[in-house]
Amino acid sequence: MKKSDVIPEKRCRIVVWNIAWRRLVSPAGAKIRARIDRLRPDVICVTEGHTDFFPRRGEMVAAVADYGYSPQPGRRKVMLWSRQPWSAVDRLGDRQMPTGRFVVGETQTPLGPVRMAGLCIPWSHAHVATGRRDRKIWQDHQTYLFGLEHFLGRESFEIPTILAGDFNQTIPRSRAPMPLYEQLIATLAPSFNVATAGQLAKFKKPPIDHLAATTELAAASIRPIPNLERSGKQLSDHIGLCIDMVRA
Repeated sequence: MKKSDVIPEKRCRIVVWNIAWRRLVSPAGAKIRARIDRLRPDVICVTEGHTDFFPRRGEMVAAVADYGYSPQPGRRKVMLWSRQPWSAVDRLGDRQMPTGRFVVGETQTPLGPVRMAGLCIPWSHAHVATGRRDRKIWQDHQTYLFGLEHFLGRESFEIPTILAGDFNQTIPRSRAPMPLYEQLIATLAPSFNVATAGQLAKFKKPPIDHLAATTELAAASIRPIPNLERSGKQLSDHIGLCIDMVRA
């Protein structure tokens, strides 16, 4: 077979990034969007962003606005964007999950139909010293994991499924309490492989933003999207992820 006869492998490019509430109209937000645009992703998962961040082409779905803190126009804890329309959208997941941190839908990709869930698992101090101030450290994080486990337990996974977003834990564990790390792994293990686990090439430190997928899909490449300007100024406190998914 000639090299020219080889059929290129189809890939779905996914960007996952917590952009730390940067607005598109701000210098930092504009630079983040420019870095994403240059990658030409098929699907984007943004956490801690605004609904006007995405390109006009394509379609965006977002979690509900109420995530337990004082509402601000356009703010969403998690949003998904695709070049193609979304269907079967669910913004609840499970009643046990803290609101405003989940959205799931189905969309067409270069790999065919994919069901994708955007997650923003609460950080350790959610509603401890700010917000409602009625939680203990890691309490909302644990509650979310229980709800996510219930949601996934009801899913049939008839089409390839992806979980992406801010998991607020490194994999392997770094600072999360061992029981919560084990709970996260147990929640994912029955059906999902975590593409972003372990020491990733070209990453200076393990990410807390992740992508996990059912076994029909695999990561062909994972690369960081720098969160610093050339001057060293920070665009976001999270490094972005550019992940090319293929059929396993």
